[in-house]
Formats: sequence, C-alpha cells, structure tokens
Amino acid sequence: MAAEEEDEVEWVVESIAGFLRGPDWSIPILDFVEQKCEVFDDEEESKLTYTEIHQEYKELVEKLLEGYLKEIGINEDQFQEACASPLAKTRTSQAILQPVLAAEDFTIFKAMMVQKNIEMQLQAIRIIQERNERK
Repeated sequence: MAAEEEDEVEWVVESIAGFLRGPDWSIPILDFVEQKCEVFDDEEESKLTYTEIHQEYKELVEKLLEGYLKEIGINEDQFQEACASPLAKTRTSQAILQPVLAAEDFTIFKAMMVQKNIEMQLQAIRIIQERNERK
C-alpha cells in the first residue's frame, strides 16, 4: 500500500473513531441499548424478540453511519477498507467499533445487551441500598 493510501485509510479510521466517540453516535446507541436491554438474559437459547431488537439496532446503526459517512464524503469502499485495516484491528479500535460490529454479529450484540442489563440491575440495587441506608 502506498503511503498516500495509508494516510487516507488512517484519516478514515480516525474520522470514524471520532464520530463513534461523539454524542451524535453514542447518545442514540446508548438510549437504544438501555431501553431494550431489559429483555435480554444470559440463557443459552435466544428468544425471537432478540432477533427483532437486533434488526432494529442494525437499522439504527446503518442510519447513523450512513448519515455520517455521507456528510463527510467517505464512500462504502473506503469505509470497508478502513475497517479491514490493521489500524482498525488494535484493541482500542476494537472497543470503539464493538457497537458497529454488534450490528453485523448477533453474538456480539446479545453479549452487549446482556452486559448492559446486568449493569443496570446492579445500578438499581446500589440505588436501593443507598436509600435504605439513609433511612
């Protein structure tokens, strides 16, 4: 790969990473995950509603990404190339890209939803404990 191509891929990866860290992406994604995660449990068998919610999530991710890519002039080929690049394979990039990967991979999606459900349950328990301690 020529240095110019590498620079372009790096710019695309950095640009997308910046968007994925920003509020235009994180707020709608977090809202969706928090609203929908309560039906997810850690059981082996997946329920039909999981698939329906995953489809809704996939549509949300596509809409957000397509809007951003169109806004800054990145085409689908550039996006695919950036996602396949070594820069996108680093541990940090993988963590940032997880919500995008979850749109394509149901296993990642379900794990993310189960994790958020557990986090929210633990948060609720802490709030209840704090209220009881004040009484």
